[in-house]
Amino acid sequence: MLKAFQGFIAKNKLCSTRDKILLALSGGADSVVLLTLLLESGYIPGIAHCNFKLRGAESDADEDFVRSIALKLKLELFVKVCDAAQYAEEKKLSVQEAARNLRYAWFEEVSSRESFGHIAIAHHLDDQVETFFINLFRGSGVEGLKGMPLKRGKIIRPLLFATRREIEQFATINGLKFRADSSNTSDKYLRNSIRNNLLPVMKKISPQAETPIARSLQYLQEDALLFQQLLKEKRATLLTRKGENIHLPLSGVKNHRPTEAWLFYLLKDFHFSRETTDGLYRLLQNDETTHSGKVFYSATHQLLIDRKQLIIRKRNPESPPKYFSIREHDHEIKTPLHLRFSFEKNKENYPFDTNPSLAYFNVDRLAFPLKLRRWKQGDRFAPFGMKGSKLVSDYFIDKKLDRFTKENTWLLLSGEEIIWVVGHRSSERFRVGKGCSGLLKVQVFAQDNPKHDR
Repeated sequence: MLKAFQGFIAKNKLCSTRDKILLALSGGADSVVLLTLLLESGYIPGIAHCNFKLRGAESDADEDFVRSIALKLKLELFVKVCDAAQYAEEKKLSVQEAARNLRYAWFEEVSSRESFGHIAIAHHLDDQVETFFINLFRGSGVEGLKGMPLKRGKIIRPLLFATRREIEQFATINGLKFRADSSNTSDKYLRNSIRNNLLPVMKKISPQAETPIARSLQYLQEDALLFQQLLKEKRATLLTRKGENIHLPLSGVKNHRPTEAWLFYLLKDFHFSRETTDGLYRLLQNDETTHSGKVFYSATHQLLIDRKQLIIRKRNPESPPKYFSIREHDHEIKTPLHLRFSFEKNKENYPFDTNPSLAYFNVDRLAFPLKLRRWKQGDRFAPFGMKGSKLVSDYFIDKKLDRFTKENTWLLLSGEEIIWVVGHRSSERFRVGKGCSGLLKVQVFAQDNPKHDR
């Protein structure tokens, strides 16, 4: 087994004896065997152990056992004691999820603090097969069915080539002592139920079932790598950034088959679930313009159907204050927008710039402090170059602005009167004329500016 272990590491380029490795040692047969193989291969790992207090005295005995191993072998030891059950209740997670999150977060913390280049986990081939069935029962796609990767970030799994039976035989032959986890005999958790009930039946049908399944998992991982490369290329072609928003043309999505799968994977990085993207797909089977304006949400983003395209943006965690004040001596603000102000003399042939990020105002009509706030229904202003006033909402409709752009639009006010729909159009009532004593020039930075008609 030692030769197979060393060959597996070399073939997959997992690590070398020059690397500093942190080993997750639970005290069970798997991790004890991994420790032994590492030592016999010339590695001197550090040891990390988590006591989650889930099995009372048994958990404490596991910790004592690991401490005795580290002391005997004179290896660095890092122990974390925490209440996983309480953490699970606080975070509304299953106990298994809570323990896993705590464990990996702590491994990462220790490895970074102590400069370990790799974190070795003692998952083996049976764990990989169990993970396959867990994800199969959960309705996973290729990403779930391919199982655990050999290497991801600092995490390495040097025992994925070996079965549980081979590991236990190695432990017996070499007289290795280890701890047995009593919770493994319970069918309370799905993994245990698969291990204790499904896999024995499968092995009766095909005694060497792990070998072809391992081969299938390898093929699935290779297929997943190819798909990820293709997806990366498609995302670069189809997704375009405009300011803070991401645009995805519906025509580009509908040209790919199966469309619902492409839609999910194109939106997956924005944390939209398959259930949500399938609902979006069903909606788009009809004329998409019928549903223009409808919004879908993920934990981090929101998606807008806007005529012939989808627009994605990050969700705002907090609502902004009602308004921001701008004093007469302010030359610049950076919250909530980056604006710069300058007072200038009014002169004949003044070089007015039609850039959408600039606006000019008659200082004789301004009342400080100016105010900056989001637009709201019922807002009305006098668009530059027009007679009378117009609802801001009607102006948006005329300009065919999408919902996200509308929601992200700010207004600059003098008193209670709108002087600029920022980045769009200024007010006729504050036009710089021949008789005014001076002008205020305002520039907005880092904003997704649409076509501007002053």
